Amino acid sequence: MERISSKLFYQYFICPSWVWFDRFGDPARKGATGELQQKLIEQGVAFESQFMHQFFKNRAVTTITANNWDAAVAETTRAMKAGAGVIYQGRLRTAHYEGIPDLLMRRPGKSKFGEWYYEPIDIKSAYDLKDEHKYQLMLYTLILADVQGFEPPNAGVITASGQPIEFKIEEFRERFFSCLEKIELIVGGEKPPMQLTKACTNSPWFACCLEDAEKADDIALLYKVDKRALKALREFGICTVEDARHIDPESFGDKIPYLKKNGLERMKLQAESLKTGKIFPRHATQLPSAPLEIYFDIEGDPLHGVDYLFGVLVFDRSTGSEVYQPFLAEHPEDEPKMWREFVDWIKSLPSDYVVFHYAPYETARMKMFAARYAADMDALDRTAVATFTARLFDLNDVVKEDFIFPIYFYGLKQICKFLGFDWRSAKAGGAQSIFWYEEWLTSGNREILNTVVDYNEDDVRATKFLRDWIHNFAS
Repeated sequence: MERISSKLFYQYFICPSWVWFDRFGDPARKGATGELQQKLIEQGVAFESQFMHQFFKNRAVTTITANNWDAAVAETTRAMKAGAGVIYQGRLRTAHYEGIPDLLMRRPGKSKFGEWYYEPIDIKSAYDLKDEHKYQLMLYTLILADVQGFEPPNAGVITASGQPIEFKIEEFRERFFSCLEKIELIVGGEKPPMQLTKACTNSPWFACCLEDAEKADDIALLYKVDKRALKALREFGICTVEDARHIDPESFGDKIPYLKKNGLERMKLQAESLKTGKIFPRHATQLPSAPLEIYFDIEGDPLHGVDYLFGVLVFDRSTGSEVYQPFLAEHPEDEPKMWREFVDWIKSLPSDYVVFHYAPYETARMKMFAARYAADMDALDRTAVATFTARLFDLNDVVKEDFIFPIYFYGLKQICKFLGFDWRSAKAGGAQSIFWYEEWLTSGNREILNTVVDYNEDDVRATKFLRDWIHNFAS
């Protein structure tokens, strides 16, 4: 039987079907790895290399160099028996599991090797410890429990800021083994239930998942139905969109987890929308109004922990004029300067305006920036920023609450493309913008930076397009 590796946990949490398709799907149907995903891999490797270059300066590190798995496992075991202080790129393997922790750190204690044991540490370009990291580290501890005869009580990561963050194994044990059991079933041949989430679009098999779901008319096609609700619905014989179209929400009561009467009514209407291609209003829509409308979108790069572009489209209802203005940090270190320019611009706004955006990111980042740069702002700055933030209006809330669209996802691009708006780039997307920005930082090619700005402008124009469509629909 195939050994379970840490890579499978990464794939599983993007899309469980990725694990299945890699083993039992037609390789000719597999798509390419996304450009940002590839960049994330490269970034992680580069950060790890940079970190280890500094790390080697301060302490002795035993690096496992063998390419063959059996030889590398033997080399790692010898280093552990010898009590090496730090082992880099060690190979761990049992009859059922295998993994390559970035570091094995010696800790005082008892194992079958002596008065020490080893704890797994991964080097990550992220700025915090994520659950996806914990699952991989838990697998390493499971293997180490067998290899050294002692399960380390802790594991952790070294973040992009160079700080170590650990967690207690016991606190994550139940979640890990529940997930491990599901992965083992998939590897053994059990195809996971269909589900379509935004994360699934990052799988190279997403087109296959979507095609299979459409052929089966599966209820996974219904927007935002929790996988636990999908399981319960299937148990009640509600397996297709056509089935969902004819349900009686009253008859289920509280039998469907995460989907009560209102949610079932929405799901039923979503099924009707997919079958008929019609848009259904659910509630009367109320949009704020002001003489000046601002459409706002922020681009951020998690690889550098920076927001690099604040884009605004300013529309004056009284004159019909509109102006797009970008506030750009050409390099990560320019973020404070970009924020200062943006704050000064906010202070120049008239008293009566409204700010439209899509999804919660802009509100969260405005609050974060206000806290991050609090020491650099005076009372007038803080008042202007607080006023701007208070006037943010999220059109995503309106879309989710007031309308049903015959589409599978309710992102700005899916909604606006369905309604007839086109982005200039066929690759347009938040992940692609990050990739372009990273490419600009690497190449210095200003045409790439201009593409980032063009994409942001299209986003704010799409936001205005959506606001106008909602207004006209409701009129």
